Amino acid sequence: MKIETIHADDSKALLSLMSETIATLDFSYEEQLELNQNVTDNLHWWNANPDQGCHLKCTLDGKIVGVILVKKFWNLCSLFIAPENQGQGLGRALLLAAIDQCKGKSEKQAIWLNAAPNAISFYRAMGCISRSSSQQLPLGFNAMQISL
Repeated sequence: MKIETIHADDSKALLSLMSETIATLDFSYEEQLELNQNVTDNLHWWNANPDQGCHLKCTLDGKIVGVILVKKFWNLCSLFIAPENQGQGLGRALLLAAIDQCKGKSEKQAIWLNAAPNAISFYRAMGCISRSSSQQLPLGFNAMQISL
């Protein structure tokens, strides 16, 4: 396993990984479309602002199997692990690497995220706590944060 910074030429592989992972979630077709659009928009944001966040990939045997994006060093927008590689510690490794890179750069001294229902237990195990949010979240999602 290798964790390193994303490069602009990784975009196609990242979109494929995220789309493949989203397709396995227990969301309606419309929710999957919305989520795919959101991750695409976030990838475009990072391509335009590569110095304003932490964007890392995890590779195994040269293949991208995980990705994390923390915009402005506090807004965790994406954490995806290829379905066949989930449960192997890759998400944990990516989140810990992102936390390390965001320390001292986050205006909130924390990383905020909106955890999907299937990811809430993962984030709790990583030390995330619930936080209040004025944002209307999809059913079952939980606003969370982890202090830096």
